[in-house]
Amino acid sequence: MPQRGRLSWFEIILLTGCVAWVAFGLLPTLQDVVVLSFLFAGLALAWNIAGGCAGLISFGHAAFFGIGAYTSTILFQSYHITPWLGIFAGAAAAAMAGAVLSLICARLKGPFFILSSLAFAEVVRIIALNWSSVTGGAEGLSIPPMPDLANMVLGSKTAYEALTLVYLLVVYAITRWLEASRFGFYLFAIRDNDEAAAAAGINPLVGRSLAMALSAALTGVGGTLFAQYFLYLDPTYVISPELSFQFALLPAVGGLGTAIGPILGSFLITPLSELLRANLGNAVAGLHLVIYSVGLIVVMLYFPTGIAGALEKLKPRKPQP
Repeated sequence: MPQRGRLSWFEIILLTGCVAWVAFGLLPTLQDVVVLSFLFAGLALAWNIAGGCAGLISFGHAAFFGIGAYTSTILFQSYHITPWLGIFAGAAAAAMAGAVLSLICARLKGPFFILSSLAFAEVVRIIALNWSSVTGGAEGLSIPPMPDLANMVLGSKTAYEALTLVYLLVVYAITRWLEASRFGFYLFAIRDNDEAAAAAGINPLVGRSLAMALSAALTGVGGTLFAQYFLYLDPTYVISPELSFQFALLPAVGGLGTAIGPILGSFLITPLSELLRANLGNAVAGLHLVIYSVGLIVVMLYFPTGIAGALEKLKPRKPQP
């Protein structure tokens, strides 16, 4: 795969293929799968900024996802603010939550930070379940299913494909910019050895907090897109540990710390999960989960550096002079 900040022909072809897929409306029966693949690819890239670049392995990103989704939805329902503006408010709220979490817990390392992020997400979920006057509680929140471009309720799934693809491309561009920037190199230094980075004049706490805030903001944007696509928010799913695990799983399968890895992970895992659930979910209870889990184990065993790492090994090596 390419060096940091550089775009390879493989990535150009892959992303151009995504644009062509949406432009030509290929396989309309799979539009739900395509929308989710694009959306989760963007969310995995957002998680990767904190987990892959800054070394903050978080199992609490569902909290930022839920904060973004609930903020834009509540602003729309209670104050008639269009989600096109509410999406920025949701991103800002998620960024503040991410900054607070990292400022409090970023000094923790390894499993201690993981458990702290998981506990944070659980606190947010409990608040959403019990603050029923604002969040709707366990009943959730519904958005009227009336197509209206001004309110980000689109009339076709092709439009949602385009919207989620734009989200994916924007987060990818931010990741690429981050990789080539000085701040990105600071994050990689903090991830690899925070003590050495501090000795070189880099503030690990500030760097990690900024990375987590950016990651949370982009995750909050994805939460709003999710809400506007499904038109319903259920706190037991939107702010669930399973969702946080999925955000972390996709970059791990695709290639942690790379720009293309989270996209590859989503394009492999999301369609596999959805198709297995649709075709085998009713045949034998839990069969699709067994096949899904076996596939993940095989990938992690034989491709420990992810799909991106495996593709890197396939590149021809230049002869040494």
